[in-house]
Amino acid sequence: GGSGVHRVYRVDPKTGEADLFCSALRGASGNTIGPEGAFFQSNIGANSISRIDPDGTASPFLGHGLRNPVGLIADGEGVLFVANCGGNSIVEVTGAGEANVFATHPFFACPNGIALDEEHNLYVSNFGNGDVLRVGWGGDVEKLAALPGNNNGHLVCHEGALYVVARGAHQIYKISLEGEVELFAGSGERGKKDGPAFEATFSYPNDLAFSPDGKILYVNENASISEPANVLAPTRIRKIRIAD
Repeated sequence: GGSGVHRVYRVDPKTGEADLFCSALRGASGNTIGPEGAFFQSNIGANSISRIDPDGTASPFLGHGLRNPVGLIADGEGVLFVANCGGNSIVEVTGAGEANVFATHPFFACPNGIALDEEHNLYVSNFGNGDVLRVGWGGDVEKLAALPGNNNGHLVCHEGALYVVARGAHQIYKISLEGEVELFAGSGERGKKDGPAFEATFSYPNDLAFSPDGKILYVNENASISEPANVLAPTRIRKIRIAD
């Protein structure tokens, strides 16, 4: 998503067909599902977070204390953590919509993606450089790894490892929680070629999510292979099959 994207679509994983889920947004970017099934969507262009009901009706959830929010993650106990890109901080939001700064640090360079592990450590990918950061439960920030491309998209924590989009490098990386980095997919050339993981090409991939059974990793990307990164273009979704 970005500041000019105002819609969220729902995609059938079996058919690939997409239908409009919600359009009452201003810069649809990161989102997450809360512990009670509520869908939360950040509005990077409106400095706010919306809650979207199953029928697609959006209502305000938080409209203060944020500056260009992007990634969201819920902790399972009603607390929402927000990658506050424009404020170079992580904001903690209670279920009642009260916002407080959870962490700030010079290491933040437009925090973009955010994920949570089983020990309640947060992981953040910077949009402004290639750093991936760990934020401890007390708010301490440390560099975990650095990826090529100098521009990260989002990340997800899955089975004790992080999967991170190196957006500027057109690649996906796997990072252990100890900071060991390995290439997961993408040759590094910009393109849209399918094939074996290290031969396939991506075009500014941005976000990613695993299927419920963990056998498929879905990645969205810029559908164009000619327009620059800062030009809005249609998005397409690719899938990476995970070996059994």
